[in-house]
Amino acid sequence: MPADTTMDTRENQDESATGGRKSGRLFLWMLLIVLLTGGGAGAAWHFGYLGERSETETVRERAPIYFTLDDNLVVNFQSPGRARYLQVGIELMTREAAAIDVLQRHAPVVRNNLIMLMSEQSFETLASREGKEALQQAALEEVQRVVTEFHGSPAVESLYFTGFLMQ
Repeated sequence: MPADTTMDTRENQDESATGGRKSGRLFLWMLLIVLLTGGGAGAAWHFGYLGERSETETVRERAPIYFTLDDNLVVNFQSPGRARYLQVGIELMTREAAAIDVLQRHAPVVRNNLIMLMSEQSFETLASREGKEALQQAALEEVQRVVTEFHGSPAVESLYFTGFLMQ
């Protein structure tokens, strides 16, 4: 009987050693799964697939879309002594395709408001770079006001003079 007890003890020791290896392997596999899952989630968060993104971030990532006012704007403006004319080519930049539709549909309003704005300028003011930049900023604000009225947001980010002729 004592021989059987020794054998049973050895079998129990072998089983506990094998069980220890099995639980160690199980722990390593679970650790590997947790690390891989965490790494995948971290990569997804880093590349923007997880978490909420603000509308501003999403819009900034879109490629710019340009809209050209078909014809150059031609206005006469204030100048002492004689008539002066201004001819300006304008392109608008947005990142929203819906804003392009609004600009196309309401181009007459945009053109009208820009002509009114530009006809109020003086030759002396527009002769300097600062005067042109001030007009550019005022024109952008006017376009944004019109787009906001019909679109609900300003949507137009930049206004560019693609031609500027004073006479």
